[in-house]
Amino acid sequence: MHTTPKILLAGPWVGEFGWELFCWQGFIRRLSKDFDKTIVIGRPDNGILYEDFCDEYIEFDPKSFKTDAWNCHGAENPKHLITSIPHTKYISGIFEIGKRYSQQGVNDIYGNWGKQDYHKYFVDTDHEGYDIIFHCRNKSTGSERNWSKTQWEKLMNILPDDLLIACIGNDEAYHLDGADDLRGINLTELVGIMNNSDLIVGQSSGPIHLASLCGLKHLVWSTEFNRVRYERDWNPFGTECIFYSKGGWNPEPKEIKRLILENI
Repeated sequence: MHTTPKILLAGPWVGEFGWELFCWQGFIRRLSKDFDKTIVIGRPDNGILYEDFCDEYIEFDPKSFKTDAWNCHGAENPKHLITSIPHTKYISGIFEIGKRYSQQGVNDIYGNWGKQDYHKYFVDTDHEGYDIIFHCRNKSTGSERNWSKTQWEKLMNILPDDLLIACIGNDEAYHLDGADDLRGINLTELVGIMNNSDLIVGQSSGPIHLASLCGLKHLVWSTEFNRVRYERDWNPFGTECIFYSKGGWNPEPKEIKRLILENI
């Protein structure tokens, strides 16, 4: 008896990259086990996040990076693409997975938070990696979280000259003189470089979250609110994390230097 294959169609996710890593792709990975075929729609270049389980990855460019959680302000409408792909179940990328809060040792879990399977990313590459990777965030949304270029330059200028350093991110991110400019490299290359590097440094951001899935030690600063996210909730493989909240979003460069030298 011929049975119609069960086809899962998911996406596109166009929201924040960190939320894609920890509030979307793991859920779709687990859900895919109940289907004969899984098709994922997502941003160009993000296919590596899904290639271990999805049968087809379709690129969609929303033409905006004004992301906020699962939203992207000004994004193109993907309806024409979704309706053209045969499927038996559709999961929209406008997806609030549910959250986990921790207060006084008590966890409150709701929604689909616990229904996720994570994957540790690895790319075999000849690139030997870096002593330090910087993500010099300069995002227009949530701009209060950016560290100024002046602060980044102060940090760069007080680090030892023999350290091999690279800057990553999109075109909005800063590049610092004396560092290799890897902004805009594709995600597959970035994963391989992360696998072979010693430390990534920056304020809370998507690339820092990616480091936790690549086994790369990360030094991150933020407000204390985000500590549990980095040390536990969004760190499923227990990747080493140095979380610094003194100074909130604007720590002193000399303090970041101290933490760097203690951890490389």
